[in-house]
Amino acid sequence: MADTPGKEIPTKRASRNSLSCAQCRYKHLRCDGRRPACTRCETETKQCIYPPSRRRGNPKEKQPAYSGKAPVLESSIDSSLNSHFPTTNPSSSSSIAVTGELEASFNSNSQYLGLYYESFHSAHPCVLPLYALKQRLTDPAIQPLLRVLCYVGSIFDSSGPAKIWYQRAQEAVGEIRMATRPPTAFDVQAVLLYSIAVYWCNEPDRGVELLDEAIRIAVSIGMNKKEFSQTYGNGDSLFEESLRRTWWVIYITDAHIAGSTHTYPFRTSGIDITTDLPCEEDEYEVGNIPPSRSIEDYENREFFTEDDPEFSSYAELIGLTLGIDRALSPGSTTDAQLYIAMASASDTSTRAWYSLLSPSKRDPIRPDGSIDEVMFKALFIMHTYSVEIHRPLSALTHSAIESVSRCAPRAPSDQLKCNNAKERDLHTLKCTNAINSIDKLLTLPTNMKSHSPFIICMIANVAIAHLSACRFIYHGQKLSQSREKIRLTMGTLKHLSEHWVLGKRTYREIGIIARELLSLAKDTPVALPAADLALPDPPSMDMPALGMLPDGNFDFCAFFDAGTSGLSEPSMQFIL
Repeated sequence: MADTPGKEIPTKRASRNSLSCAQCRYKHLRCDGRRPACTRCETETKQCIYPPSRRRGNPKEKQPAYSGKAPVLESSIDSSLNSHFPTTNPSSSSSIAVTGELEASFNSNSQYLGLYYESFHSAHPCVLPLYALKQRLTDPAIQPLLRVLCYVGSIFDSSGPAKIWYQRAQEAVGEIRMATRPPTAFDVQAVLLYSIAVYWCNEPDRGVELLDEAIRIAVSIGMNKKEFSQTYGNGDSLFEESLRRTWWVIYITDAHIAGSTHTYPFRTSGIDITTDLPCEEDEYEVGNIPPSRSIEDYENREFFTEDDPEFSSYAELIGLTLGIDRALSPGSTTDAQLYIAMASASDTSTRAWYSLLSPSKRDPIRPDGSIDEVMFKALFIMHTYSVEIHRPLSALTHSAIESVSRCAPRAPSDQLKCNNAKERDLHTLKCTNAINSIDKLLTLPTNMKSHSPFIICMIANVAIAHLSACRFIYHGQKLSQSREKIRLTMGTLKHLSEHWVLGKRTYREIGIIARELLSLAKDTPVALPAADLALPDPPSMDMPALGMLPDGNFDFCAFFDAGTSGLSEPSMQFIL
């Protein structure tokens, strides 16, 4: 007769919690204690980890940190991290109770570090490469950062104990903010990366607050100055590059939040920045660091000759952002003439930036067929800002339903309405050209999930403008083609939302807007404030009528197909 966990007669062995694996403890299931993997984990092909016993007495024979068939990183990381993460004291009221799940987290932290580097690092490349980070594991100053890295990595593991690592990271950042010791560059990295994760785990206001803290700490130690990396790098060129990159990731993240919240100028706009520019990503990852290039060099690049070395892709991303920063420095305005001047300045800046790119960087596809992910991101930002700045002056009318999306810009003032038909058509053309360019980028074989989650808001903003075009200016074949592109956009948003709670919410919001603007809803949805759409609670409306699924996702294709019968065969041809 097969064993039934609920009816099994407990034996002395089965009742000992120390012989239960972490997976069974976490699910509150009976574990048979088999080695190297229990029957349940072996059947479900799960990683089976037996936390070390907390019983007092004579020490027993040590069990291996890992068992089962799951692949792991080098075991040296396990021993190093386990010895330098302090064990939680159950008697302390401020500590997390020691559980099998927490111990399993410590034993598997190399897995979470691997997930961090695999899924998050390339979009925010300021932490030392993994091999260099391992060489500093004995440094007490790096311990808060390690907790944050493990937390971010655990977000990408659907079965991982992310809640525990969230608590550990929260404690680490709290210690940094309350510390009486001088802050370090590792502290800045920890607060910065934690702010991004918190923002996209549906705590955007707290994420912004933490970014403000990262900026404050960075400026207090002089990280925005050229001399900082030279002074604190101790002659280690790789570490110096990491220090430079930390400031620039702060700056780019600040720009992302400004774009996502439509608040200009940036928080860092008024800060004097002299930090040198980063090198290429492949040079950084292998530690082959060339002499750094200055901002002054970059600002005079139009006078360089063909023999001068080109700037790195990340330097070009920074250069684009600096130009947009200057163009939008007047901030939000209802003055039509000032706004038109800002739009013109933005066009000048982005066109100049693109024209001065080396031929190898104007297309994100390299000669060998691979994708330059950083240049992909830079071009994506350029086109997104073009839609952002020109839409208020175009025929892509704003609709009240757009207010359901947190990523959507506020409705423009009536004073910005362009009454000159020729000028309005020009701004409309610039918007639609940028939308089509974004669609082309989305078809490239790039690893979208490795990009910063802020790309979710970029896609959402462009999708809303595209939906407006479908509602107000596209007809016939153009409308049919655009609907297929919207399918692509919604599919990309759904793909990006798998690990980020705020991404899932954004996907739902854009689906609601699309259903209304494409006139696919039987009943007109009510324009809800963004706060009413916070997960996990669904918005207060008829979910089935809006295409909502039981898991909170939005089945866009289902309702979309229902509203496209009779249209011509979809085409992937791109249109102007």
